[in-house]
Amino acid sequence: MMRLAVMVLLLLAGAKVWTQHQIFRSATEEALVQAYRGQAIATCRTAPVGTAAGKVAEAAGQRLATAFAQPAATRLEIGNRDVSVAIWEVDHAAWAMRYTYPYVVLEITSPAARCAYDIKLGRAHVTVY
Repeated sequence: MMRLAVMVLLLLAGAKVWTQHQIFRSATEEALVQAYRGQAIATCRTAPVGTAAGKVAEAAGQRLATAFAQPAATRLEIGNRDVSVAIWEVDHAAWAMRYTYPYVVLEITSPAARCAYDIKLGRAHVTVY
């Protein structure tokens, strides 16, 4: 009977710690997104847009800039998955950008594109799908 009580108390303590952690993470994410959303929108609207074939046409760039004024989704991401650095290459100059820098990500649906605003560096990278 005592083992059962100890197990229940351990389970409750674990649930409490997990819940507090989740609340802290969601509140921090919301605060960062609210603090940097306007700056991210302004930077994404003026960021150069490139594709594998070269620069995007000026008219398409204007459509993207207009669309980024009202993004469909805004969220926080830690690390930029577009930076090609392995996790064990800790001496690489771009390692921190890949795994630790916070990014405000704006997504639009028409045309389908994604803009990652780097909070630390104050610059944006636009990807057109």
